[in-house]
Formats: sequence, structure tokens, C-alpha cells
Amino acid sequence: MSIRSATPDDAATVLELLHQLAAFEGGCVTAQVQDLAHALAQGRLYALLAEQDGKAVGLLTLLPSFSSWRGQECAVIHDLFVSPNQRGCGIGQALVRAAMDMAPEKGWTRLDVNVLDWNHQAQGFYRRFGLAPLTDWRIWRIEGEALEKPRHL
Repeated sequence: MSIRSATPDDAATVLELLHQLAAFEGGCVTAQVQDLAHALAQGRLYALLAEQDGKAVGLLTLLPSFSSWRGQECAVIHDLFVSPNQRGCGIGQALVRAAMDMAPEKGWTRLDVNVLDWNHQAQGFYRRFGLAPLTDWRIWRIEGEALEKPRHL
């Protein structure tokens, strides 16, 4: 098994793995290959691919961010997926370690991760790396039509 950084040419592979993750989580991916290729080329998305025998079996995506309070760059582990038939083989651990190794190279002083509240297995997985939940913070979101229409307060 090997891990490497995805390039814009890997966008179709990244998209396929995202579709598999969305099926597991009950979500829907609307991104297109060209969206991911552009984001990878621009450095707005980083992706690590785990490959075995030339086939992608795992994916970890990172979104660069910035801490205004610290005045430092950081990143968010946004997606982590390992093909079901490859789970339990250390691929997820290797992907997270690769992301942690990548952080100092990119100047990231912090890594955050989004974990679904019902995914206790993922929560335990990340705890083993030393990550801990922020108990005082909740993600709030507006998107789609609600974001596009004007609001009168």
C-alpha cells in the first residue's frame, strides 16, 4: 500500500471515492470532476490517495484554512474514506499520519476534523491520534437557495 498526494488528473478517482463515502453517510455529492480538478490545481483542496496494486482504496481530503486568532494557517480533514473490503488494514491510520506529516510542510499549525455525531467508531479512531471534540462549538450552515436570496432583518 502506498499513499500519495492527488493531482488534478486524479479528480475522477477522488470523485468516485467521495460518492462511495456519501453512500455510507447518506449524503449526496454534487461536485463534478472539473470542480475537483480546479480545486486541486488551485490548492483549495488537498487530497491523499491510498493505493494498493495500482487501485485507489482510500481517500483523505484536506481544506486549507486560517486561524484569525492565531494568525496562522491550518487545515480541516474533511473526508476520510477507506473501501469497505480494505478496512481494518491500517489504511485510515496511514492516511491520517500522512496528513499530520504534511501539516508542518504546508505551514499548518492545527488540524481540525468534522465527525458525524452518530459515528462513534470514527470518534474513537480520531481520539487515538489525540484529537478531541470541541464541546462549545457547533457548525452552523446556510447554503443553496437560502444563501442566494436577499434577507431583510
